[in-house]
Amino acid sequence: MNLSSAAILAGVAVDAWLLAFIAIRGRRPWLQATYAACSLAYLALGAAFVGTNEGVLADLREDVALGILLLAHALTAILVLGLIHGETLPRRRSAAFLLLVPVPLLAYLAPTAGWTVATAYQGHVLGGFLVLCLGIALAETVYARYSSRLLAAPSFWLGVGVVALIVAGPVYAYELEYLGQTPLVAANLASPIALACFALVAVQADPFSITSRPSKGQTKPGSLPASDAIIFEEIRPKYALRTAHEESSSGRATLILGRTAPAMAAGGAGFAALLPVRHASLRALTTASEFLATSHGGLVVVEDLADLSALSDWPTTVAAVVRLRHVARGTGSTVVFSTCRLTDPERRALRDLRFTWWSLPDPAREIDAILTQSFGKGAARLLASFSRAHGLRQDELTTEHVPALLDFLTRTLAELSGVVVGTASHGLRTQLEAAASGLRSFAAQTAEEVARGKWPSRVSSESHADLLVTAADYWKGKEMEELFAAADTVGEREPLFERARAVFVEQLGDAGESLLRTQLAHLGKKPEELDPSDLVRIADRASIDLGSLAAIVDIPQEKARIQKQIDSIRQQLELIVEEEK
Repeated sequence: MNLSSAAILAGVAVDAWLLAFIAIRGRRPWLQATYAACSLAYLALGAAFVGTNEGVLADLREDVALGILLLAHALTAILVLGLIHGETLPRRRSAAFLLLVPVPLLAYLAPTAGWTVATAYQGHVLGGFLVLCLGIALAETVYARYSSRLLAAPSFWLGVGVVALIVAGPVYAYELEYLGQTPLVAANLASPIALACFALVAVQADPFSITSRPSKGQTKPGSLPASDAIIFEEIRPKYALRTAHEESSSGRATLILGRTAPAMAAGGAGFAALLPVRHASLRALTTASEFLATSHGGLVVVEDLADLSALSDWPTTVAAVVRLRHVARGTGSTVVFSTCRLTDPERRALRDLRFTWWSLPDPAREIDAILTQSFGKGAARLLASFSRAHGLRQDELTTEHVPALLDFLTRTLAELSGVVVGTASHGLRTQLEAAASGLRSFAAQTAEEVARGKWPSRVSSESHADLLVTAADYWKGKEMEELFAAADTVGEREPLFERARAVFVEQLGDAGESLLRTQLAHLGKKPEELDPSDLVRIADRASIDLGSLAAIVDIPQEKARIQKQIDSIRQQLELIVEEEK
C-alpha cells in the first residue's frame, strides 16, 4: 500500500468514527441525518480511491464518481448552513436545498460534456458548481463570524473546516496539475479535518436534554400572543412559571429552560436544565429552536436570563435572545424571558431591543397588600403563621397558594367561633370576605391582565378606610389579638415540614434544610404536602445518602460523627411520625 492510499484509508477510518460519534451523541435528528449523508459521501469517495488504487475494487463509472463528488460538496454547504441556522433551516432557509437540484443533472451530462473526476475543478460548469458550494459555505461562516457574537467561536471552526476542504480540494488539484502529477481521483485528504470541525461545532451547540418532552406536532393555541417574544419583568420568575403551567395544561406544547426544575413543571411542560458550560447561550438557543421546529405554535419559557448571562456573557445572551425572537416569528410560537436578577443596565439593553414588555408584581407582596387592606398591620402576622404551617418562606408565596391561604383563614375564623360573637364576629366575617374576594380576583388574573391592570399594592389604602374604621369599632382592640392567637394555634398543629426541618438543621446546620428540600423534590412534593408517611421515606433516603458520605470519609472520628447524626435524624423523624398517629 502506497503512502497516498494509507493516508486516505486513515481518513476513511476517522470519517467513520466521527459519523458514529455524532449518530450516538447528537440530539438533532435533521442535523444528524445531514452530517451522516455528508460523511458517507466523503467516506465513499475515500474508500473508492483506496479500493481502486490497490486493485481491490473495479473502477467507478465517471458519472457515479462525479455524482458522489457533487453530492459531497452540496451537502457540505447545506451542513454548514444547518450548523449555523439550526433546526429552523428547512423552514427559514429552504432555498439551501436547491443546491441538490443540479447534482443529478450535472452527473448525467458529465459523459457527454467530457467532464471527468481528474478535471472536476477545471473551468467548466461542473467545476464552477463545486467551487460555488464551497464558496457559499465559506461566505456564510465569515458572515456569521462578524455579524453575531453568539456564533463567533462556532463560525471560526466551521471556517477552518471549509478552508481545509478548499485547500485539499481545488487548490491541491491545481497544484498537482501544475506539477504534472496524478490527482487523487475525488478523494479529499482534508475530509477528516473538516468533519472533525463540523462535529466540534455540533457538540458545542448540542441541545440540552429535555425531560418529559411534550408530543411533537401542531399544538393547541394558547392565551399568549403567537409569533412573539415577551419579556416578563418580575423579581422572581413566578408568573413565567405559572404561565408555562397554564399553557401546558391547556394542551399547548411548552418547554421551560432553567437551572433547576420547578415543581409546577410536572403539569405537562417539558424541562431542560441549563448546564454550567461555556456555550450555554448557544445550547439554550438550539434547544429552544429544535423544540419549536417540531412543535409549531409552542411556548418556550426562559426562566432566568441572568443564568445564561453568568454562564456565557451578556452580549452573547442578547444575541441568543434576538435569534429566538426570529425563531418564534418563523414558527408561529411564543418565547417568554424572565428578567429576574438582571442588572439595571442589562434591563435597559433589553428595552432598547423593543420587545413586548410586561411589568409584573411579586405575588407575595400583592397578597400581603390585599390582607393589609382588611386586617391592617396584622396581615404580616397572619402570613407568617400561614408560611410556618406550610413550610414556606414568605417570599415563596404565589397565586397557587391562595386557595390554601383562604382555607387557613377560614379555619382560623372557625377557631374563634366560640369566643367571638355578636358584632365582633360579624366584623371578622366582613373582613375575611373582603380579603377572600380580593385574593380570588387577584389569583384569577392572567399575567397579561396583571401587567395591564392595577396592582393591589398600588391601590391607596384610603379606599378601604371605611372598612378599617368599622372593623376597629367591632374589634375594640382585643379580639384581633385573639384572631392572631388562633392563627398561631392553627399553624402550630400543622408545620410538619418545619418540625422535620428543625431536625435536619439541628444535626447538619444550614445544609440540613437543603438536604430535606432535595428529598422532597425526589418525592415530587411541596413542603405543605408533606405527610407522616413521607417522613419515613425521607428518613430512609437521608440515611442512604449520608451513609454514602460517611463511607468515603477516612477519619474515624468524622465517620463516627456522621453515623451519629444519621441515627439521631432517623430517631427524631420516627418520633414525629409516632406523635402524628
